[in-house]
Amino acid sequence: MILADSLSRAFTSHRLIFHCRVVEPIWLREHKGSAIRGAIFGGVRHQFCVQKELESCRLCDLAASCPVSFLLATVDETGRRGDDVPRPYTVEPPLGSATRYGAGESLEFGITLYSRALAYLPYLIVAVHNLERYGLGATTQGASGRWRRGSFGVERITATDPLDGRTEVVMETSDNLVHTPDFGVTHQAVLRRAESMGQPERLTIRFLTPTRLIDQGRLVQRPLFRPLVQRLIERLSSLWEHYAGVSPPLDFAALIAAAEQVRTVEDATSWVDLDSYSSRRGVRTPIGGFVGQATFEGPVAALLPWLIWGEYTHVGKNAVKGDGWYRLGGEGEAPASGDAV
Repeated sequence: MILADSLSRAFTSHRLIFHCRVVEPIWLREHKGSAIRGAIFGGVRHQFCVQKELESCRLCDLAASCPVSFLLATVDETGRRGDDVPRPYTVEPPLGSATRYGAGESLEFGITLYSRALAYLPYLIVAVHNLERYGLGATTQGASGRWRRGSFGVERITATDPLDGRTEVVMETSDNLVHTPDFGVTHQAVLRRAESMGQPERLTIRFLTPTRLIDQGRLVQRPLFRPLVQRLIERLSSLWEHYAGVSPPLDFAALIAAAEQVRTVEDATSWVDLDSYSSRRGVRTPIGGFVGQATFEGPVAALLPWLIWGEYTHVGKNAVKGDGWYRLGGEGEAPASGDAV
């Protein structure tokens, strides 16, 4: 069923690609998304937070109107799922096994903003430019013997709509003018893509970054369809409600019932153990998960729109750091070389 135009456009996804050139060698370690997220959004806090002495945005009386709180620690005391809600963005790290980037090499990463979060794009651009000065990644010893982070320069930022192939320059270093994109992925476009895929009963998913799912309090260590779909729908519902102001047009019970009939018929995934360190809080958080490819069989057609959305919102724990990024593929389609982390 095609929805009213106002509803189909209510939730939007805006993927931005940062095209950079390495100046001093950069080492991002195994989990590149965590390093990029921590550096960029730590920069947002450093640049714009006016009460840095507080341990949490929850303690700040400016949280309701603060861009730092909105981007880093969104708080909604009236939320149905608790006051801690999903962040309004995800990071798309560089794919492939490379963790070291030499001087002169290109470095690209993505940040996807949801709905009204697009208005905060200037804050992100300022934070990324700060990284040009302060560096990115782990500290390493240079030829001079000095220890420092690697550095890069942003050559341009582009906005892209993967569904229709549209790309637009947001900013180039030659002019430093920011053009806010006026397009993004909409539910209407997602429905068109789902319709073009027909009524498949077999679907392959490529998990590009570690996917970490919790089901009934337990860690899911292999790609099981129902937990995947349930976590995805819960995440989408929260993102729609908090950043677009509407509920997604879905029947939760019916979708979960359909997901329970889908079985994993091929599992070529492996588990990756990783953790993330927060220098501000002084704690390590496990962010590992399964990567690789799995094929599922069953009534997947009804779930296609939400699975397509998941390509842009990610799924599971630590999505904000780049985890749970996947792509849908055809039957038996193998991952491109170097695609996955």
